[in-house]
Amino acid sequence: MNALSEKSSASKSVTVPEEARALAHDVIEFLLAHALHPKPINYAVAYEYRMGGVPALNERIELHLQAGKALDDLLMREFHDEYLAREQFRSLRGLGGNLQTLVNGLIDDISEAGQSASGFRSAVESNIARLEDENEEDGVAVGTIAADLLAAAVKVHASNEALRGRLEAADKEAHKLRDELERHRREAMSDPLTGLLNRRGMEYRLEEMTGKGVPDEMAAVVIDIDHFKRINDTYGHAVGDVVIRHVAKVMRESVSGDDVTVRFGGEEFVILLPRRDLDEASVVAESIRKKVERLRLVRRQDKLALDPFTISLGVATRRRGEDIDGFLARADMALYAAKNSGRNRVLTEVELN
Repeated sequence: MNALSEKSSASKSVTVPEEARALAHDVIEFLLAHALHPKPINYAVAYEYRMGGVPALNERIELHLQAGKALDDLLMREFHDEYLAREQFRSLRGLGGNLQTLVNGLIDDISEAGQSASGFRSAVESNIARLEDENEEDGVAVGTIAADLLAAAVKVHASNEALRGRLEAADKEAHKLRDELERHRREAMSDPLTGLLNRRGMEYRLEEMTGKGVPDEMAAVVIDIDHFKRINDTYGHAVGDVVIRHVAKVMRESVSGDDVTVRFGGEEFVILLPRRDLDEASVVAESIRKKVERLRLVRRQDKLALDPFTISLGVATRRRGEDIDGFLARADMALYAAKNSGRNRVLTEVELN
C-alpha cells in the first residue's frame, strides 16, 4: 500500500476546517501524482479513496497501482459508476419507501370512506325498517327517524369532505414524489456531460427493448474521437468537453425511433440500431463521420478557431441469440482496425476477415 493509502484511517473523521483542507490537498495531490484532471468525477473517486469509506473501491485502485498500471479518466469513470453511483439507487429505494407509505395512507383513507358509506347505508336500512313497523299516525316516531337519517347523512358528508381533502393533498405529494423519482432515475442512467445514456442506461434500455419483442437483428456503431488526448493537451479539458458534447449532438441528430445513443466512457460512444443490417448501419456511421469532419469550432473566450477533428467508427451486427458484449466486442475490433488503418473512417466486421 502506498503512502497516500496509509493516511486513509486518519482522514475518516474530518471535523475541523484544518483537517478538511488537509484532506482536500491530499486529494488534489493524488490527482496530480497520477496526471488526472481534477474534474468532479475524478475528484469524487479520489476523495472516497482517500476517505477509505468504500473498501472495495480502495482494493481495486490498490491492485491496479500495484500492477504498475496508470489511472486515466475512463478508468475513474468506471470506478465512479461501479462503486459510487450506487448511492443514487439507494436514494431511489428511499423514495420507494415514501411511495409505499403514501399508498398505505391512501388505502387507509379509502377503507375509512368505505366504512362511513357502509354505516350510512346501515342507518338508512334500519330506519326504513322502523318506518315500516311504526304507526303512520305516530308523528313522534317519524320525526325521530327523520332526525336519525339526517344525522347519518351529515356524518357521511363530513367524512367524505375530509377524505377529499386528504386525497387532494396525497395527490400533490404523489406527483412530487413521482417527479423526484423520475429525475433520480434519469440522472442514474444518463451521462451528465452529454445527456446521452451511460452504460447502465444502455443496459436498462436493452431490457426494455427485449420486453417489447425487439428482434435479434440489431447493429452497433462504436465511435472514438481521434487524437483526443492531443485536443485536451492543446486546448485544455474544457474544450475537450465541448468537443465531446458536439459529437454527442451529431449522434442524436443522426438517429431516430428506437435507436440508442450512449456515451460509453471518455471519448468513446456507442449507437445501437434495432432492425438495421450492416449496410444500413454503415450508412448511418458514414453520415456521422462526415458531419463531425465538417465541424468547425471556435473557442469562445479568445475566438481561437480549433483545428478540425475526426472520429473513427466500427460497425457490427448481432448474431441470433448473441449477448450484447459479444457483438459490441466485434464492433470495437472494427473500430481499432479503422484507427490502425489511418483513422477518420468507418470499418465493418466484414472487413476484418
